[in-house]
Amino acid sequence: MIPHRLKISEAATSRCRYIKSRTGVTPNITCRIALMLSLRDKRPTFKEGVDAQGQEFNAPTLFGEHQRVYELLLEKYKAETADERDLAEIISCHIDNGLHKMGHVRSLLDLAKLE
Repeated sequence: MIPHRLKISEAATSRCRYIKSRTGVTPNITCRIALMLSLRDKRPTFKEGVDAQGQEFNAPTLFGEHQRVYELLLEKYKAETADERDLAEIISCHIDNGLHKMGHVRSLLDLAKLE
């Protein structure tokens, strides 16, 4: 079950702000895109010393009306990778990883071209 409150890292918060300033896309939508980019790789992501000093989201705000879909995808990921960390930490790590993959985004066109 996805926790009701989730925090992302300070670096992720900064990256979301930058993308919002360039594209107008809100941080919750940016985080959804980042999460899916990272989950698509089906590789575990680990971070040394989880930094949860950034923006905090309510799960309904972060995942919207499709929260159950994200929850099922995360459960499948945990089963396939045998990742034993708590879901909040897994989500935060995947958002960081996905935002790293979005490093070249400077416009809505760049965002639309993400593969």
